[in-house]
Amino acid sequence: DAIIVSERLFREDVYTSITINEYTVQCVRTRNGDEEITRDIPNVSESAKRYLDEDGIIMVGAEVKEGDILVGKISPKGQVDLSAEEKLLQAIFGEKTKNIRESSLKVPNGGEGTVAAVRRFNIAKNDELDDDVIELVKVYIAQKRKIQIGDKVAGRHGNKGIVSKIVPIEDMPHLEDGT
Repeated sequence: DAIIVSERLFREDVYTSITINEYTVQCVRTRNGDEEITRDIPNVSESAKRYLDEDGIIMVGAEVKEGDILVGKISPKGQVDLSAEEKLLQAIFGEKTKNIRESSLKVPNGGEGTVAAVRRFNIAKNDELDDDVIELVKVYIAQKRKIQIGDKVAGRHGNKGIVSKIVPIEDMPHLEDGT
C-alpha cells in the first residue's frame, strides 16, 4: 500500500531515525613486519588527518563524510621492484616510505555521520584477540536519517506500506477547526 505523509513529519524530525554503524580495523603480524596504527601516514595531507588524535584514531564527536580517515594505519610491504614514482618518493622522503604502505580505515560510501564512540583493544591490556592480531580498533558512527520516499513503515497491528509521496502541509486534508 502507498502511504502519503505530511512535510511536517519531515521538517519536525517525527520519523527521523538514528543508525549506529560499527567499523573495525585490525593490526596484525605479517611476514614483512607488524602493522601499526599511527598519525604519521606517508603521502597523506594534514587536511585529511585533521580529525585524528596523536595516535592516529578519529576523535569522538567528529563529523565525517565518505573517504575521511577513521584510523590511520601503515602496513609493511615486501621488497618488490619499485616504479619510477615510488623511487622518486623514496629519494624525497627517505627510507621510511619505501617499506610501508598506507592501509588506513576510511569512511565507506554512504557512511557519513558523527563519531559516537571509539574502542581500542590491544595485547598490552590483555584483551582477548586472535593469534596474529596485535591491536583492534572499533569506530562507531551515528547516522541521522530522515524519512524519504521509498521507506517502508509499519504499525504494530500488521498494517504496513511504502512512503510514496511527501506532501506540503497546505495540501494535506484538515478539519474545519484547522486541526
